[in-house]
Amino acid sequence: MPEGLTRTRQQTEIGEGLAVGCLVAGVNAISSTAPLDTALTTAFDSWPWVSRYPAARRHPRLAEILQRSSGRRGSRVARWSSSSGLFVPQLCDDEWDLSAACVQLEEATAIPARR
Repeated sequence: MPEGLTRTRQQTEIGEGLAVGCLVAGVNAISSTAPLDTALTTAFDSWPWVSRYPAARRHPRLAEILQRSSGRRGSRVARWSSSSGLFVPQLCDDEWDLSAACVQLEEATAIPARR
């Protein structure tokens, strides 16, 4: 993947990773993002691949990542939809299983799915 990902691409990749991670963990929806912004900032500080996402690290607004996710054309693996005030993670392709989505995400970002 080339250096210098745009802010939008950074947010897309982070959103996809979070959606797949939530699905793997059994999380079907998120209702409030304010406490998660703090958790995301803290997690970014110790994440080995944080340097890949400098713009998102400076302003890790989870609400922005999730709210814009469903309309992004760049999402290839997963996205977030909004329903009744909840953010719902979903795979872009209904035929994929989570294992295949993890493999696709690893290939697209070169970041191990377990991270």
